[in-house]
Amino acid sequence: MEDEELNLVLIPDTIQVDGDLAKFEALEKKTKEKVIVNYKLQSKEEKDIFLQLTKSYQLTGKATTQPIEAVRNLNGFDYKRYLDLNGVSQKIKLTEITSFEIEKVSIFQPIKKIKEIRRCAIVYTNYRFPTNIGSYMNALLFGYKENTPESFQGAWQKLGVAHLFSLSGMHIYFFIFIFEWLFLVAGLTKEKLYYLSIIFVFILVVMTGLGTGMVRAGIQWLIKQMNDKYKWHLSLLDCWSIALFINCLIDPYLLFTAGGQLTYYLTFMIIMINPLVNQVNRDYLKPWLFSFIISWLSLPLIWFHFYEWNWLNFILTIVLGPVLFMGLLPILLISFILSFIIPSLSFNLIERCFILFQGKGEVAASWNAFRQVTGKLPTVIIMVAIICQWVWLIEWENKKSCSSMKMNLLVFLTFLIPFWKFANPRGVIAFVDVGQGDSIFLQLPFHRGNYLLDTGGRLNYEREEWQQFTDKRGADYTVIPFMKSKGVKELDAVFISHAHEDHFGDLDRISDNIKVKKLLFGEGSYEQKNFKKMLTYKQIKQTKKEVISSKNSWQRDGITANCLYPLTKGDGQNNDSVVLKLQIKDQSILLMGDLEKEGENELLQYSPGLLQADILKAGHHGSNTSSQENFLDIVKPTEVIISCGKNNHYNHPSKETLEHFEDRNIQEFRTDEQGMIYYTWSMFSKKLSKGKYIKD
Repeated sequence: MEDEELNLVLIPDTIQVDGDLAKFEALEKKTKEKVIVNYKLQSKEEKDIFLQLTKSYQLTGKATTQPIEAVRNLNGFDYKRYLDLNGVSQKIKLTEITSFEIEKVSIFQPIKKIKEIRRCAIVYTNYRFPTNIGSYMNALLFGYKENTPESFQGAWQKLGVAHLFSLSGMHIYFFIFIFEWLFLVAGLTKEKLYYLSIIFVFILVVMTGLGTGMVRAGIQWLIKQMNDKYKWHLSLLDCWSIALFINCLIDPYLLFTAGGQLTYYLTFMIIMINPLVNQVNRDYLKPWLFSFIISWLSLPLIWFHFYEWNWLNFILTIVLGPVLFMGLLPILLISFILSFIIPSLSFNLIERCFILFQGKGEVAASWNAFRQVTGKLPTVIIMVAIICQWVWLIEWENKKSCSSMKMNLLVFLTFLIPFWKFANPRGVIAFVDVGQGDSIFLQLPFHRGNYLLDTGGRLNYEREEWQQFTDKRGADYTVIPFMKSKGVKELDAVFISHAHEDHFGDLDRISDNIKVKKLLFGEGSYEQKNFKKMLTYKQIKQTKKEVISSKNSWQRDGITANCLYPLTKGDGQNNDSVVLKLQIKDQSILLMGDLEKEGENELLQYSPGLLQADILKAGHHGSNTSSQENFLDIVKPTEVIISCGKNNHYNHPSKETLEHFEDRNIQEFRTDEQGMIYYTWSMFSKKLSKGKYIKD
């Protein structure tokens, strides 16, 4: 596709810079449509310019429109749907900037002006404060979480309390309280303060990024204020309903998003249970009971969208609430203000406190026993859970008590639902689309075993320091969400075929999210320094390790795995790949790693009788260095899986290799064209299902 000249208006508070890639939202001047723009930075100086941009800019440049990919893995992140729900019409790759001018923003464009101020605050925070304070400050004061360390969000997400660090109603009332208190102390009348408060809330909602929770809270607060002032006699439920109606007019896709569903459902439930909790005689029990019920009521939606939750959530929600609103938020706000008053002020002591706080969160998040990974539950099961909860609330309202046998049984039933995965009689072997790399997931029926062969990852090229990416990985959008959707809390074993980053590069990220019991690899992988470095990673260091070769075999629940290669210690490169042959039901699958011609010939010489297989995972992503004709004639597969990246730089698979498959009438499945490819079976079936894939 040829470059075309585009005129864009950059939206300043959407700028993200990661390594040598700048990403931002913009308005296309002709169509007025919102687009997302990727631009490869040409130098460190240009990167510094983008990092410090604070204004709306009109830019002209040469660009190509890129197709927005729909989901490529089962239950994976659907980027196309995400952009659609956020009103983004196109994805654009900017190849050259020819002009770059500040756009004049008039007083009749208040949202644009506030967005510029927000961007100024974010840039200032990143420049002025140490990393940990800056991350918390941007998240809790300005609703900005981009380019923050993965550890910042990951720990609180695992603990199920990430919502406390996402701006919502509690935050808006905190800021309004401070604002009104200051002006009342200054002697302003409540009548004048009413109008100032409305202006303040509008500014606050925009300054915090127009997040779903803040917009909902802002609209609901405004309706409640007008209700009190003009004596409309609306109930809290009426105010909630009007807020939902107005918000849906502003954003018609609101209730199709996880944020929209959670913020409105939980505020609705708060309105419903408050009168019931207030009936409890013992005041000290009320906050604990309220926290438990709200956490419990949120579970079906959390299971549906995120596939996991944490038992510690019940305690941490009530403990961290006061810590956040009486500790962290005031400290951050005061620190931000003091940084202007005393420019030379050091925040090292506060930074240490935040490091300690973050460290405690990471320790708690590492307690795997408290994590519950539910997997993707059927919608009907989610509905049953919600119905149980509603019946429980109705019973409580009618009986004026929440401790009857029937009600306790309903609570118990909802907590049994996450264990549904152990009743699933289907097994699956999935060739995950990780781009230009390999990752194969195997799950046994009834959740009796979970295994991963290779993790995917990005090949490391020589890059200058300023070009290095942060810790966002492909596995965050591919392997990890898929495994969580399958209910995987821990992996019984991870096999690494050989020591190339596109096969083991995301091992550290996976081990951060899912416990790895055992790591298996060929002895030659020790020869590669990048792999040896990976073995020193904190989560992998404590994992049991086992060197494997052609002498190894395993059997479990009717599935046999034989290691056919390497025959001797190698160098960890392509021709030292671990080759596995799986026997599932009456069918066999040969997994070749990146083995090339030389390795194939060795296999033909030493174990030709073991090579025949129904399904072949082609070696080296379908390169012409693998899958030689004499090898295919011995294996005699009826189907072949080619794992490679769409539009990859290596032009994998090669035309020559594809011709080898076509000449033998071997059915081809390709991750670059079809996304994830997977097979299922059950204890009642005699063979694997036909190959299934995500994209038509």
